[in-house]
Amino acid sequence: MKVRLSLIIASLSMAILTSCGHDDAPKDTSKSNGTILMLLGSKIPYWDQIYRGAKEVGDQENYKIMTVYRDADTVNTTVLKTLSGISDIPNLKGIIMMPSDKAIENMIVLTGTKVPIVVVDQKLHENSPLQTTVRTTVVADNDKIGKEIGEQIKENKILTLCYAIGGSYDRSMAIQRSLGKNRVDVLIVNDANEAKNSIENYMSQHQGENFAVAFATGSFVNKETMALLKGKSVYAVDMNEPIQEGIRNGDIIFTAIPNTFEMGAMAFRSVISKTPSFSVQIVSVVYANMSNINTGDIQAFTE
Repeated sequence: MKVRLSLIIASLSMAILTSCGHDDAPKDTSKSNGTILMLLGSKIPYWDQIYRGAKEVGDQENYKIMTVYRDADTVNTTVLKTLSGISDIPNLKGIIMMPSDKAIENMIVLTGTKVPIVVVDQKLHENSPLQTTVRTTVVADNDKIGKEIGEQIKENKILTLCYAIGGSYDRSMAIQRSLGKNRVDVLIVNDANEAKNSIENYMSQHQGENFAVAFATGSFVNKETMALLKGKSVYAVDMNEPIQEGIRNGDIIFTAIPNTFEMGAMAFRSVISKTPSFSVQIVSVVYANMSNINTGDIQAFTE
């Protein structure tokens, strides 16, 4: 599906900020329609693009966005601290958030906030305490992505790497369901910095085996992990500089890119909407390979 070029082009004019969070005032603070709190994952392009997609709509609708990233993949201290002081956020009108962190979800319940909540990246767990309060979920079809990646892998053995929570977990599980547990090993990595060691440990236990690798998140794709996988078929999700380089030099066959800009924009429109939304909204996905890596649709995700 085509990326919405107007959204991408507008988003590209915004510089990616390097602090742990954003606190953006609307264009006319005297007429602000309120504040939307965004509780996202760690500070990587994937989550920053979701913020930028939301910010475009927020600017148009004159809302203030307060964005808080996780301190690290497994550290949520700043998010919890923000929630503990949620009553101090002026004119809070809604929350856009990454789900599946039990501590964060429980904290939201404890605050007693009644503002609309929209989740992004992954559907809520069926036992989430937020099940009855979330207005809508905006995600890529992670099951479809996982199945489509699995269909392209010809090796008899596949290693897929993911986080314990988030959309990457759903994608890895979909690959395994599609091809079977006898073919697919799922390696859960708690932090991106552990990816190299996790792959090394797996390879030491499967010496001499021919297997493909499916990274269910771009966070694990870097020079160190790719150096370990020379000569193997590698597939990815997301887009970053190491993935782009890997596709260009033939080390990565393709990557599936969820339209993160679209995800943020749809989430923002849903959280401020006065009308009911579908319980799940699906964003488009772009597949990048050597034949289209230099096109505008793909390059928008590398800026």
